[in-house]
Amino acid sequence: LDEIDKMASDYRGDPGSAMLEVLDPEQNHTFNDHYLEVDYDLSQVMFVATANSLDLPQALIDRMEIIQISGYTEDEKLQIAKQHLIAKQMKNNGAKYSEIVFKDSAIMDIIRYYTREAGVRNLDREIGSICRKVIKDLTLKKRKAKAIINSKSLPKFLGMKKYRFGLAEEHNQIGEVTGLAWTSVGGDLLTIEASTYKGKGKLNYTGQLGDVMKESIQAAMSVTRQRADVLGIAEDFHEKLDIHIHVPDGSTPKDGPSAGAAMCTALVSVLTGRKVKAAVAMTGEITLRGEITPIGGLKEKLLAALRGGIKTVIIPDDNERELSEVPD
Repeated sequence: LDEIDKMASDYRGDPGSAMLEVLDPEQNHTFNDHYLEVDYDLSQVMFVATANSLDLPQALIDRMEIIQISGYTEDEKLQIAKQHLIAKQMKNNGAKYSEIVFKDSAIMDIIRYYTREAGVRNLDREIGSICRKVIKDLTLKKRKAKAIINSKSLPKFLGMKKYRFGLAEEHNQIGEVTGLAWTSVGGDLLTIEASTYKGKGKLNYTGQLGDVMKESIQAAMSVTRQRADVLGIAEDFHEKLDIHIHVPDGSTPKDGPSAGAAMCTALVSVLTGRKVKAAVAMTGEITLRGEITPIGGLKEKLLAALRGGIKTVIIPDDNERELSEVPD
């Protein structure tokens, strides 16, 4: 059952209700097809479903065993392209190895700047586009020599870069912390900014933040107020200052609790005037007691930090056991 999360209910019917009967082991031995009016015994069938998100009716999720499969890493995508995709697209487009050479740097740039996905579908499409353009030039006699696809020549075939590859900030800043995010297409760096100005204690937040992330900001604020004396912050700061927290890339929705530690660090930094190391990233949910609790997507987040040039990452202690799953 491929991409089961794409099911929709409308005037034509509700496939979700039918799937409840199909997947329920107590009912599927007498599943009835209402259109053909025939009973089927589906009790011996093993159903395997795929989905990009768990945005499904809870009753349907309860009837399944959920197996999380992480997306490909950059290195895995590179090897898939070299061993499979390039050969397939060259064959499909009538290209010869004597006519096109793909350098590793070009493939990596396609992965970083021209695609943003957990799989390799768009990577395959972009490689095919390059092959077709080279064959077109050869056919029209616009090119005589072999096409060498590298980082420098890539924009000639694919145009301007479509995505900004997450790189860490170069300079230590006050009120700016590098967090880590986990999305359906992998891990990414998440910059969190905090600023203060004279006011009456209003807390503002921007950047298309979800409800859970807004609650993380409230929790971080409570921890900061509780520990103001220990941190060297004026205990009445919340009465004299307004605080604004912003998470850049405002057009992208963001949610989840794992930025709590970074939010708290940004608040403490802006209130004490102390700079935060740009070469350090952090992830973890914060409690009102100031404890950092475990998060999900550790592998993807650490790989995103490595891609961005960050070599020091602060993670929750309870996540340490997951480090064995992170490739060397």
